[in-house]
Amino acid sequence: MDKSEKIYKLLSSKFEKDLYEAAIASLNENNNKLRYNNFAYSIRELSRHFLYNLSPEANIFLCTWFSVETEDGKPTRAQRIKYAIQGGISDGILSTFGLNVDELKGSIRSIKSSIDSLNKFTHINPEVFDLSDEDVESLSHGVFSNFESFVELITECRSQLANLLESSIHNQMIDAILKNYFENIDMIAPHHSIDYSEISDYFVSEISHEHIIVNVSGELYVTLEYGSKQERREGDGLDMSESFPFETHIRYEISEDFPNSTYQVDDFGVDTLSWYGDEEELGDD
Repeated sequence: MDKSEKIYKLLSSKFEKDLYEAAIASLNENNNKLRYNNFAYSIRELSRHFLYNLSPEANIFLCTWFSVETEDGKPTRAQRIKYAIQGGISDGILSTFGLNVDELKGSIRSIKSSIDSLNKFTHINPEVFDLSDEDVESLSHGVFSNFESFVELITECRSQLANLLESSIHNQMIDAILKNYFENIDMIAPHHSIDYSEISDYFVSEISHEHIIVNVSGELYVTLEYGSKQERREGDGLDMSESFPFETHIRYEISEDFPNSTYQVDDFGVDTLSWYGDEEELGDD
């Protein structure tokens, strides 16, 4: 059951996590002849909930790859799975990232088939009642493997995007830092200079129908300058080298020429709390 832990990465609400735990508890009721049936019903409903959360219907309609395949015009389960993995990115763009689009389509079919197969066990008849331990183990292993594949596809797609954007992220953050006004540094030292910055981490946090959102964090290195012009001329000024952490988001527009120059860096500041010390130190002064 180790694979079951990875499914937690898909679950965003307490309800989903509670439902998942209840499904696992049902599966582990070895003396219950309906244990796999109860598990199948719970997992099927759970898949419906998290797919709707991961893949908002209104967003899917706005994807360039979307086409109507149902009588009521709503997205299919396969389209919801596709959106959860790649958002509004077309297959053509994905292929430029080095992702095998044919393999991706095959994985989507497998995930959909795994969810669809659960229907068979929610309608109780002699063929699906009181399954053997071997059948329960085999069937549940297949479900967990496909859902694990789902998680890995989401992770792989975002990792490939982050690698592709690496050089762009560094250049765009340098530009954003040079243009930014850091009010909280100004409160510490009205006169200061920015020396350089370092990005410590970045990852794709979301792929929507129109944007790829990258979380960026790092450290800003500055020189704090104290003293009037005269004091500094006379050598009585003071320069202090300090560094402060920062965190922001870069939003890249999804288009056929991605990665392109169409991006936006969210407004951000730096965390200067370390400058003031903790509450105990402040209280002792």
